[in-house]
Amino acid sequence: TDPVAFWTNGGPGCSGLLGAFTEQGPFRPNKDLTLSYNQYSWNTVANMVFIEAPCGVGFSYSDNPEGGDYTTGDDQTAKDNYALIQGFLNRFPQYRSNELYITSESYGGHYMPTLAKQIVDENTAAATTGNPVLNFKGFAVGNPATTFYSAIPAGMETYWGHQVISKPLYDDFTANCKDGNRNFSACEMIYMKMYREVGDLNPYALDYPVCVDDERTLAKKGRSQRTWLMNHLLNGLAAEAGDMSIGENMRKSLKLEPVEGYEPCADDYMTSYLALPNVKQAIHVKDDIVWADCSRTLRYKQSDGAKSMTPIYNYLIDGKFGLNILVYSGDDDDVCATIGTQSWIWDLGYDVSGKAWETYTVAQQ
Repeated sequence: TDPVAFWTNGGPGCSGLLGAFTEQGPFRPNKDLTLSYNQYSWNTVANMVFIEAPCGVGFSYSDNPEGGDYTTGDDQTAKDNYALIQGFLNRFPQYRSNELYITSESYGGHYMPTLAKQIVDENTAAATTGNPVLNFKGFAVGNPATTFYSAIPAGMETYWGHQVISKPLYDDFTANCKDGNRNFSACEMIYMKMYREVGDLNPYALDYPVCVDDERTLAKKGRSQRTWLMNHLLNGLAAEAGDMSIGENMRKSLKLEPVEGYEPCADDYMTSYLALPNVKQAIHVKDDIVWADCSRTLRYKQSDGAKSMTPIYNYLIDGKFGLNILVYSGDDDDVCATIGTQSWIWDLGYDVSGKAWETYTVAQQ
C-alpha cells in the first residue's frame, strides 16, 4: 500500500542508477565492490523504481538506434516516461491503485514538470484514449534546473556566500551582471574568472571534501551531471540566440571537455560494480553494454535547455489537479543553487498561506 515513486537523475542523459547507488537507494558501493546498507534509503517509505531515461542512458538501449530513438527532448522524454509508467503498472498491476509520485533532481527540473503535465493531460483524456487513469498525487524535485537565467547568477551569489571567490570579482559581478541583467554573453568573462577562482571545489557540496582514492584524486561529487547540465544549458542559450559560439570560452573554463577523470569515489566504485558479470546477470541487462553514468550517444534537443519551466508550474497549480509539489534545495549546491530556486518560486506570483518563512528542524537540530 506504500506509494510508488519513480526516480531518475538529471543530465539530461544521466542514469537513475546514480540515485539508486550514490544517493537515496538502499545500498552504497564500497571500494572492494561489496555493498553497504543505506539507512536513509527512500525505499523505507515508498516502493522505489529507478529508471534510466531517455533511451540510450545507462543500460537502456534501442533496437533501432539509427531510426532516431536516441534523438529526443523534453516533450518526447515526457511521453516516453509516461509510457514506461503505464508499462510498469501493466506488468505489476498490484501497484496500480497505490499513490504515484515522480521524483528527480538537477535537469529533473525539466523532466518532472513536463512529465507531470503529460500525466494530468493523459488522465483528462483517458475517456477517449482508453489509457488507464494513473493515481498520480504529485512530484518532488531537488535543486531543480528550472530557469536558466536565474541559475548562473544564483551560482555566483552562492560562491560569494560561501566565501570561495574574491570581493573584487563579486563587485565586478554586482556592477555588470546582477539585478535583472539577462545578457549572458556580456558577463561571460566574469563567470570564467569565477570558475577559475573556485578551482576544484565540489560544486554540489561546497562544504564537503573532494574524494581522494589512493594516489588518484577524484574530483567533485556529481561532476558528470554538472558537466552534462552545463553543456546542455549553454547549448540551449546559444541555440536561442542563433549563435553557437556563445559560451564556448566559458565551456572551456568549466573544463566540460573531457568528462573522464572527474568522478567522485562512489561513482567510481559504482561503475566498477555495475561492470561485474554476476551483477549484470542479476539485474537482467545485456552483457555487451558498458554502463556509463551519463550517455555519450544521446542527442538531446539543445533549445530545451533555455526554456523556463515556470509556465508549466502555473498550468499544474492553476489547473487544480490536486497535486502535491515538493521543491527541496540543498544550500551547498552551486550548480542549481538555492538562491535561484527561491527566485523562480517567488516569481510564480502566488500568495503564501500560513507562515511564509520559518525554521525547520529534525530531532531539534
